[in-house]
Amino acid sequence: MIVRTALDYAIWPLLLGGSMWTAHMLLELGLAPPAVTPIVVVAFTAVVAALERIRPERSEYTAPDQPLWIEAAHFVFSFELGYGAALLLCEVVASATRSVVALPAWPSQASSALQLTLAVLLYEGTSYWQHRLIHHARWLWRFHALHHSGARLNLLRTARFHALDIGSAAFVAYLPLVLLGAPDRTFTLLGVLLSALGVLQHANVRMRTPAWLDWMVCTPAVHRHHHSRARREHDTNFGNTVMIFDLLFGTFGRPRRAGPALVGLENDRVSASFWGQVFPR
Repeated sequence: MIVRTALDYAIWPLLLGGSMWTAHMLLELGLAPPAVTPIVVVAFTAVVAALERIRPERSEYTAPDQPLWIEAAHFVFSFELGYGAALLLCEVVASATRSVVALPAWPSQASSALQLTLAVLLYEGTSYWQHRLIHHARWLWRFHALHHSGARLNLLRTARFHALDIGSAAFVAYLPLVLLGAPDRTFTLLGVLLSALGVLQHANVRMRTPAWLDWMVCTPAVHRHHHSRARREHDTNFGNTVMIFDLLFGTFGRPRRAGPALVGLENDRVSASFWGQVFPR
């Protein structure tokens, strides 16, 4: 019992810390920043996928909600294309802005930890509002509903996004960093952090975090609360990394230790077909 409890609490910090340490070491060894993120994230995801089979949080969440080819198609054609287009648009907007406005310079001389902290706060400062808006604007919700659809919460949900949803989220979140000229190293560490947190938040893995940490970081417990089928619960916890903006603006929902009774959407109207999900009504 003691060993099991210790393992429950060790998994989250070990996996998150291990991913960040690995990314840092690969950068120190001179690996090109664009190569670091996919290497770390692929290896990290493989470990988490294995843990889903070894120690699932809920056995009923093990099976996929829809065919695996649809999940793969969303990753390739929705998530990756939407994300990539957003980053390209960030560069275009930043280049045009710099040609007419003198922008503050990124504090490149600061430590990596301080730069990453600044990047997280800037990222969340805009991402929080995009996430909150997309929950409350009906014309936007039809795109975000895809991510909340389905009665099971597992690793596959991590990249189940509509291109317009993930694209708009990435654009508003990364634009401040691009405008200020954040270095590739900072982008890489932030990308690994976001990916690792995202995978852990959705994975069907038995892991626990202390209750006090829920007020600071978007732990799996905090994000599972966001995926609750109860509307009053899934309209909370909009932060992706830290919870400071949810606390400041009154949208923090304290999770129950047992997690939500049900996840997904009440009267789920999301299409079962790939094209129906790409072009929602």
